[in-house]
Amino acid sequence: MKAAVLALVFGLVIGLVAGCGGDERGEAVTLQLNWFHEAEFAGYYMAEAQGLYEDEGLDVTILEGGPGTPARETVLDGEATFAVTSFGEQVDMMTAGQPTIAVMAAFQIPPLVIFSLAASDIREPADLVGRRVGITTEYWAGILDDTLAAAGIDPAGVERVTAEPDDLRMLYDGQVDAWLGYAQDEPVKAQTAGYDVSSIFPADFGIGGYEGLLITHQATVSRSPDLVARFVKATYEGWRYALEHPDEAAEVLDSWAPTNGLEFQKKAVRAVAPLVDTPQVPVGWIDGARWQQLVGAGFDPENPGFTMRFSPETP
Repeated sequence: MKAAVLALVFGLVIGLVAGCGGDERGEAVTLQLNWFHEAEFAGYYMAEAQGLYEDEGLDVTILEGGPGTPARETVLDGEATFAVTSFGEQVDMMTAGQPTIAVMAAFQIPPLVIFSLAASDIREPADLVGRRVGITTEYWAGILDDTLAAAGIDPAGVERVTAEPDDLRMLYDGQVDAWLGYAQDEPVKAQTAGYDVSSIFPADFGIGGYEGLLITHQATVSRSPDLVARFVKATYEGWRYALEHPDEAAEVLDSWAPTNGLEFQKKAVRAVAPLVDTPQVPVGWIDGARWQQLVGAGFDPENPGFTMRFSPETP
């Protein structure tokens, strides 16, 4: 009887050990996106799909964002290990003394565009004078004004038409001559609908800076620098893979965001590629001098808001 009991106990122990080993996962990491699933996050999806996070001993959960999801706050309150945020939001947190730090920048060139149908023959800011531009939010009104001013154009010479964010039919039907949006979104929708488009990038006139910033808590950097390094390395490799295999990246992206369809995703991945991969610096790179210039007078060397220590390459 005693032998039978011992055998049963031994069997249970072996089973538990085997069960634990078989279900062993990497170190848990949560990434909070700041918008819905789309091409601007392609590097993260490919790192997950290719097992690059797993290779680094990480079990990564990617959470979708949206208008009501302040991604940066999830890092501050400990709900997420990493989050994606905008440059402007990170500067606001720096100014407020919040302990977040940027460890990577997906976009070297911000994906902001002023676009029009090619038939409108709008190629530069001066061509917008006397034209109607669809304005969906105050943010985009500011981008338009800043771009015009930087190009030496009086913003008063451009007519603004209030529009709903998804009402691109106004552009197609000629109710407006131009629209503002993100390179991987609205212009691609127009192209997928069968229209040729022309785009003006505000970045060509000095508007915007780094975008798609990957941030974490300063305590995470201090406590777990190896974890941060492994996550950045895998993400970098994910972006490189996405850039080198755009159709495969589009298929993976389509599984995360199937609403727009595969052809849309193929165009979207190609739209972000030249904004992420520029010849001057490696993918994901944050340059200290450029960062300080973008922040301007509010830059605090004691709290710079970014670090280059985890960059997988050096220019």
